[in-house]
Amino acid sequence: MYSEAISVPEAIRKVLVNDHVYMQALVLGIANYTALAERIKPEIERLIGSKVNLNTIVVAIKRFADALEKKNQQQHQNGNTHLVAAKARMSLTDSIIDIDFQKENNDDDNDALARILDEFFEQDSRYNLFQTDSHFSLLTEDADEIRKMVADTMQKFDGRIREGLSKITISLTPDDPSRYHILSLVSNILYNHQIPLHSAFFATNEIVLILSNRDAAKAYDLIRMKLG
Repeated sequence: MYSEAISVPEAIRKVLVNDHVYMQALVLGIANYTALAERIKPEIERLIGSKVNLNTIVVAIKRFADALEKKNQQQHQNGNTHLVAAKARMSLTDSIIDIDFQKENNDDDNDALARILDEFFEQDSRYNLFQTDSHFSLLTEDADEIRKMVADTMQKFDGRIREGLSKITISLTPDDPSRYHILSLVSNILYNHQIPLHSAFFATNEIVLILSNRDAAKAYDLIRMKLG
């Protein structure tokens, strides 16, 4: 609920920016302004507290779309300037599994799990390990020998394996401030194209994205094109 009436352009901005479908249509340049105006007209009139001419809404939508396009162009130009200095390298690895171990309340059990994982790390270098307060996540190649290596640990610590995953690794220069811009760029690409993430990790020298096999190639191509 809004406490007071607002102007038509402001009402239109509020309605549009709060609806992902409307924003996507405007960003992609596929919106029919008249049809969109007819659709949002009741909401606009509710927000401004009075009747409004349909053509007035159409004109305001057009102005909003023009401003949005101009802003996107400026961000793209600024992005290209920042990315020139960025030394980012990408790789795509398929056939990845996520082996998840829940941390226990018992410190002795957690120490035992850590020792078992250390033994795995000594034998295999094709992995990423991430941990939070509640679990360990081991990302590694889906191979029979690896499954055998962690089989006992899986059973003892109630581990779970998620299959059908791929990994995108974006290697960064640790001291390059544009790495934050790259993180923002990657997030926007995934959001704008509605690509779901299984998980993601950001460190000083890399961004790791875990996606389903069916989404990984598309995400890789989109990000690679933006990074040049």
